[in-house]
Amino acid sequence: MNPFCLIEASAKSFGDLVALHDLSSGRKILFRELPDFLGAVISNASDWGPSPLVTVMPTSFDHVALLLAGSLSGRPLAPMSYRLPRSEVHRRAAHVGSNGIYWGAHFEKTNSPPVELNDVGTCLFTSGSSGCPKVLLHRWEAHLANAQGATERIPLSPGCGWLLSLPLHHVSGISVLIRCLSSGATIVIPNPGLPLETQISNRIVTHLSVVALQLDRLLRAQAPLHRLNAVLAGGGPIPNSLVDRSIQSGVPLHLTYGMTETASQITTTEKLSTCPSPIHAGKPLPGREVRLTQSGEVQVRGGILATGVLKSSGQIESITDGDGWASTRDIGTFNKNKELTILGRCDRMIISGGENIHPEAIESILGDVPGVSRVAVVGITHPVYGMRPIAFVAGSANNETLRDFLSDRVEKLAIPDLFIPWPDTVPVDEAKIDYRYLARLAEEKIL
Repeated sequence: MNPFCLIEASAKSFGDLVALHDLSSGRKILFRELPDFLGAVISNASDWGPSPLVTVMPTSFDHVALLLAGSLSGRPLAPMSYRLPRSEVHRRAAHVGSNGIYWGAHFEKTNSPPVELNDVGTCLFTSGSSGCPKVLLHRWEAHLANAQGATERIPLSPGCGWLLSLPLHHVSGISVLIRCLSSGATIVIPNPGLPLETQISNRIVTHLSVVALQLDRLLRAQAPLHRLNAVLAGGGPIPNSLVDRSIQSGVPLHLTYGMTETASQITTTEKLSTCPSPIHAGKPLPGREVRLTQSGEVQVRGGILATGVLKSSGQIESITDGDGWASTRDIGTFNKNKELTILGRCDRMIISGGENIHPEAIESILGDVPGVSRVAVVGITHPVYGMRPIAFVAGSANNETLRDFLSDRVEKLAIPDLFIPWPDTVPVDEAKIDYRYLARLAEEKIL
């Protein structure tokens, strides 16, 4: 089912129920009004054309409307973080062959060479194993398969409302749109001028997605999470203490494990009544097959998988093997109840506050700073963010120079918390670095 069929079907099935509810303005769009409303957005938009729709905007009513209208027009959606440097947005737009960028209030025409993207619904950027951003292509059928399986574990029905608390350039944000449209629930668009805990008090909100950082802040603010139907927490490791505090506060908490490659969720727990030990991510959702290789790597198969990765050559590289299995690069184990526990990553990815930070990318950038001879970035545990990057640097550059150099090239969250002088115990010219050892040194430095 493509977006046009989905929106037309929802208009007929859920007619007078609210499809979009903007907490900033109070504006509401009913399901029966949605096709005509989105058609008007298309007619008023600047030069839609056939290329991917690149949006660089915070979550807002206009952003949601633009993405839904873009999907109806047949254009692949390519939302990007508004925190990215402008030059990086242009580079990514050129990679997907977009002819323009929506910067919120204005449209900027570009002259990117076209890229052939047949039957592609979304182009979502994520960090690859090389540390460079990669763009994953999904058909709408994959997003719909994800929504259908997810609803089996966390029911979503007409009259419910899911607050868009996660960015729309993440697959977790896009998945909320599809879940609500297919189930008759309301897409609730947050008010950026109000704290999240205040918006949760609105009775229209019944469901919420969070990363560990958001959950911690909401608990500290004594947000009324207990009144919700479900709180879905993922985007990286959730500390045991945070899970326990949530349960003790009456939060209807579900933990989940997923990735961009799988259109969001792979496994999800039932509502937790006690803190599991070790923390697990639940059983596979319907429509997903999950297995472990001999080395313990998690592999997934099913209709939720991305079509492939768009290479710089314009070719689409499959993410599956000949039997349809996709490798996650995560190490896991199943308990006796067939619930999946994630033990760590095969590579060195740092997941901080729900965002993926790849150390190699930071090392590569810092290596260009005058006076820097060697850099190693490691992740250490953090009570709020889950993990934070720490950089060991050899050379004469001072910390202020290092921070300033990164601030123009990466998002703020990816800037290491500390820049530590290169340790005497590790030769600067060592071909292979023991990153676990450096991580232990960093932990000791923090303590």
